[in-house]
Amino acid sequence: MTETDFDPSKPESFAYWTQERLRAGDLDIVGHVNNNAIGVFLENGRVRMFMAAGENLYSAAAEGGSPETTWVVRRLEIDFVREIRFPGIAWTGTRVTRFGNTSCRVEQGIFVDGTCRVTAVATAVCFDPRGRKSVPISESLRASLLAACELDGDGPAGL
Repeated sequence: MTETDFDPSKPESFAYWTQERLRAGDLDIVGHVNNNAIGVFLENGRVRMFMAAGENLYSAAAEGGSPETTWVVRRLEIDFVREIRFPGIAWTGTRVTRFGNTSCRVEQGIFVDGTCRVTAVATAVCFDPRGRKSVPISESLRASLLAACELDGDGPAGL
């Protein structure tokens, strides 16, 4: 699939998926899942995709150190397409659609009951936490991210 074919509102655009059980505590005053919870769903999708690509994001920190590289979000754009209501399951599709030298474009869609509810685009920067600066994305990491996002099916059952 080329970048021009990519449509974050269609589940078939994604191969990497995470699942979130909607909670009553995620709701705002009018009964929608709130923007903070949606941000967490998107973050979980990005972090888990990077981890699926072999990124050691948290185990080094748990051991009192820091990873050689990690990812930080430089920009995040979220479109709230349709409301999400409790109860239910939200599926977040995540995919890298473009690479730069030190950053990548991560596109996401959140689906409930087979319908796109949210789309998002993040610019994620490969970051050296010790040097506090961006660093080039290695060829092996690019390949691992592409492999984690490879389309090999139609996504979760029911979408």
